[in-house]
Amino acid sequence: MANRKTLNPNYRWIILIINFIVCAMAYAGLTMWGMASNELSETFKISAIQASLGSALLMAGYAIGSYVEALLTPKIGYRGAGLVGLLLMVVGTIGIPLAGNYNLILLFRFMQGWGILWLVGVNSSVAWFPASQRGLASGVIGGGLTLGIGIGGFVATALTSAAGSWQGAFKVWGIILAISTAIWAILMREPPKNLYPDEVVSSESGGEKKDINPFKTVACWLCIFILFFNCWQLIGFNSVVANYLKIVGYSSNQAATAVLLAGLVGVLSTPIGGAISDGLVRKGWEPLKARAFTTAIPGFLVAAISTAIFPFIAPYSFILACFAAILCGWGVPVTNATSGALPMDLLQNENAAGKMFGVNIMIGIGGGGILSPIIATAIAEKLGWTACFIVLGAGAAAGAIISIILPKFKLKN
Repeated sequence: MANRKTLNPNYRWIILIINFIVCAMAYAGLTMWGMASNELSETFKISAIQASLGSALLMAGYAIGSYVEALLTPKIGYRGAGLVGLLLMVVGTIGIPLAGNYNLILLFRFMQGWGILWLVGVNSSVAWFPASQRGLASGVIGGGLTLGIGIGGFVATALTSAAGSWQGAFKVWGIILAISTAIWAILMREPPKNLYPDEVVSSESGGEKKDINPFKTVACWLCIFILFFNCWQLIGFNSVVANYLKIVGYSSNQAATAVLLAGLVGVLSTPIGGAISDGLVRKGWEPLKARAFTTAIPGFLVAAISTAIFPFIAPYSFILACFAAILCGWGVPVTNATSGALPMDLLQNENAAGKMFGVNIMIGIGGGGILSPIIATAIAEKLGWTACFIVLGAGAAAGAIISIILPKFKLKN
């Protein structure tokens, strides 16, 4: 009787919803920091580049935490590995306003980033769904990340107004995260085996499988660069755009609105990206080529062009600023809908693909997420905001080129 609820396939929708929510809330911390960075600079008498280290440390925690979660999951399950991350996120969020030293704040920021459960959220949700709906599950979790980026600005603005300070906003948000963590822990269930007995699971037979070292393949490193440039544009843009909009004359609420729209469009573009690649497959495209094309053109190319022209459009009017932010927020989430499937498509080996995905997150997302806020802020200070956005757009253009050539490196035999 105790397992009947767990074994019910319909419970997959509960799993999907709670993972969507916690991923959105975790990513909201990224733009919350960006909205509060000016106040942080005044409180601790630090430069804008020093304040940008907060975004970098969050992504470092995200990268390392994801890799550790991948190692912990076989031992303590998705629920255990996810709970470790969420508890660290709660402690980090509440610890930030209580710390009197900026170096200690950076440590708490690292802990906060550990709780971004993209790896746990995607893998556990996908495992609960039948093969025909796994793309949907992955796309929904990816949409949660972009929604979190969008709502972070409004969360920061609303909580700062209600609490009276950025410290109060982080304290209240920490309490909300603690409640959400408790609900997630209660509702989370491990994906049961043989949930869909009628589903045929194919496995290669006719001899032993070769042990593939993914790190010796060109495909692995190209995928790492795809995730690197994914974060280069997404994290870099969302780390600086609120400050830029306030500098050119928009209010905090207007800046938060533009950031929200950039995040909300990603909630749509992520599943749409999956639908585009599925449509190409139905037309006869090879799945890998369909996903690579979708990553390159409606994904990275749109992000590259819109980010590079953002500073030429945004200052003219608030409506144009919102429109430009929507375009900038569209592209990279499309790549989130396809990047999770690329390792398996390229290597044709489940174990190797799993290792590859974990390292992709650690190096690709960690590297891009850590470097882009710092470099973007430094370029804005030294060369101006136009150069800052052009450099971010150039990274997305590099991602488009890599995506186009990626299918040439699919392993054969």
